[in-house]
Amino acid sequence: MFPSAQITNISKTITKAPRARICVGLLCVLGMCVYAGAAPALAQESAAESEKAQLQGQLKEVQEQIEIYRQSIEGARSAQKSLKGEITTLDTAVQKQKLQLKEIELILREVENDLKGKTKEISSLEGRLKEKRLLLQLSLKQLQEYDAVSWVGVLFSGESLSDFFNQVRYVKNIQADINDFIANIDSIRNNLEQEKADLEDEKEDVVRLKSLNSLQKSSLEQKQKEKIVLLEKTKGQEKLYNEGIKKSKKDITLIRQQLYTLQSVGVSMSFEEALAKTQFAGQKTGIRPAFLLAIFQVESKLGTYLGGGSWRVDMKPKERPLFLQVTSALGLDPDAMPVSKRPSYGWGGAMGAAQFIPSTWLIYADQIASLTGHNPPSPWDIEDAFVGSALKLVGNGAGSQAYKDEHKAAAMYLAGGNYKKKVAQAYANNVMDWADYYQGQVDALSGVSIKNISLSGS
Repeated sequence: MFPSAQITNISKTITKAPRARICVGLLCVLGMCVYAGAAPALAQESAAESEKAQLQGQLKEVQEQIEIYRQSIEGARSAQKSLKGEITTLDTAVQKQKLQLKEIELILREVENDLKGKTKEISSLEGRLKEKRLLLQLSLKQLQEYDAVSWVGVLFSGESLSDFFNQVRYVKNIQADINDFIANIDSIRNNLEQEKADLEDEKEDVVRLKSLNSLQKSSLEQKQKEKIVLLEKTKGQEKLYNEGIKKSKKDITLIRQQLYTLQSVGVSMSFEEALAKTQFAGQKTGIRPAFLLAIFQVESKLGTYLGGGSWRVDMKPKERPLFLQVTSALGLDPDAMPVSKRPSYGWGGAMGAAQFIPSTWLIYADQIASLTGHNPPSPWDIEDAFVGSALKLVGNGAGSQAYKDEHKAAAMYLAGGNYKKKVAQAYANNVMDWADYYQGQVDALSGVSIKNISLSGS
């Protein structure tokens, strides 16, 4: 990139130089500018690549260990229940979640480094665009000067014939340069637009990862508390553990009455009520209720719903007519209906607990209506929201209720076709942890296992 003083000097050099030597002089000036900035840039790039490779190596090791722990936990599920086995499983789960926390921190560092790189690349592209525009301007100026001179006058100006033909060739070179500069400007502009779009995605990933980091800590604390409660209730004795396999009426009542709260959308109900609604969605779509509960819990705590938004300001312009279509069908005042507030990146405008934008909601609206009987369905109705999310998740493979398929569907719920992104995989890991927790609550109500004794410790 040329500093502004250097650009001015280039302009003066080209303006004063004899026509036949402009091209050579220009190349020399450009060469010196490129050479002067190349060495530091290459050194910085090398250091960044080295740090990136180191982070990726650490991340790979952590992910491999997480998978070993996950397989160990899965294997323990089919083993005969015992206090020792249950404690071992909880210890393994705690270690797995600690590694998932480390994984998120490593991904966050990697994304933040990429963010710095994107910012530098955008700055570089903007500089190159400025340079190309200057060179185009200078070339056009030179061509204009030649156009103002009669070629007959040049031919009989006293210069040699070879000088005359050199002038002709130089004009052709200027014309070719102009075409190249125009093509380069278009290419650089397209690259710049793509880099800026990628930068917005990176910013979004940073916000999500920071929220996931907090959520993973909460999940880890919950798992550690499970072990404490288990030991308090059994006093470390296998006999008391076996006696406690069957839930007491008090335990079951506590689970039923505990609150299932989606703080960000102002939804709060008993766990029993939330389970009934997700079981309804499960019967209609094939989704596992515990998995659906986990999706909504993570979405709520992730902070994707910022609240207080206005469709007139925070919603993407092309979504606004569709939002009016949704509210009009429901007989609602669009200005009174809450949508997500526009964050520092991208757009807001998502509706209700499922956090669907209007175009996505309308894709599933007819199916939701046929399953819930609500015609038209409302994104602000929790039952419609559960069914809408279930349809989307099942459409992405979660209907099999297999771990790998639910994990992929969760990642796609966040990132769509970019579900392989590390932030989407970390999100899916956290969803599956919550699904495991809620499955324990569901099993307890069904008398299936001792897992997840009420965390109140009562």
